[in-house]
Amino acid sequence: MSAAHLFNAIFNAGLTVFLLTLVTSLGMTFSVKQILEPLRRVWLLAGVVVLNSGLAPLVAIGICHLFPLTAQARVGVEIVMIAAGGPACLKSCELAKRADLAMAVSFTIVLQLVNIVVVPLWAKGIVTGATVNPWSIAGDLLLLVLAPLVVGLVLRGRYPEHRDGWKAGLEKTSNIALYIAIAAGVAVNWKSIVAVLGSWVILASVLIIVVYAALGWGIAFRNQQTAITSSNIAAMRFTPIGLLVISTVLHNQGGYLTPALVAGFIDTVVPFAIAAEIGRFVSRQQPKPAPSARAAAAAPPAATTPSQTT
Repeated sequence: MSAAHLFNAIFNAGLTVFLLTLVTSLGMTFSVKQILEPLRRVWLLAGVVVLNSGLAPLVAIGICHLFPLTAQARVGVEIVMIAAGGPACLKSCELAKRADLAMAVSFTIVLQLVNIVVVPLWAKGIVTGATVNPWSIAGDLLLLVLAPLVVGLVLRGRYPEHRDGWKAGLEKTSNIALYIAIAAGVAVNWKSIVAVLGSWVILASVLIIVVYAALGWGIAFRNQQTAITSSNIAAMRFTPIGLLVISTVLHNQGGYLTPALVAGFIDTVVPFAIAAEIGRFVSRQQPKPAPSARAAAAAPPAATTPSQTT
């Protein structure tokens, strides 16, 4: 096995462990009622679906045509941006501190279901003759989201006394797996990243993601928590579907694959960076809690200067 194959295997395994442990820990955090409750916000859900599944691919196509990219590079970047609801958005919502995680879980599931219908249409529109097996999308939804979510919900209800300890362990494992995946992703994509440093692929990809985040914020700007959640959902695409199209239809031709790999990697790192900055900003905005009465009583009395007698 070559070093590239090894790092690629580590990257895929790291992402899989990261997602499975993350979604399982979220299942141990919320009840079924809490996860289903956001679906009652029909107009917000409709806006999120239209933005992520209808408008977002058009934004990617438009931005790619603004830059002097080659035809193959444009297709490579566009194709990895067609699928919405990347499960990694659940982690970026955590990093953003004040996101509605229950809403993120339920809306991600809905977007994955919508992908089954719309992704084959977008793929065929971008790449003539492209086909995407809807069952491959359904399989990813079942494996990466629904199954670990159900496991977490069952563990939450069955073993409530162990919930906090297990949840903390899963979150720690998820973080470690994410760091390993990012490091392996940099290693396996290093040549691709270096190869496009002199092109417009990186700038176009970053701009697409920033616009996605801004549009996600815009559809719910009146409520900060909802806006943060919608922004993180919009920024994180489900890029493996586009890579599958390049593999099966375009036979992994380098002109398509290299820009797609770089764009997909950027769409993993940049949303996390945006979420972390949002989290830092939100933390600074939160008022510091006032000391409790017990803490005030336990504090040592302030030193006083004895008065001088004349």
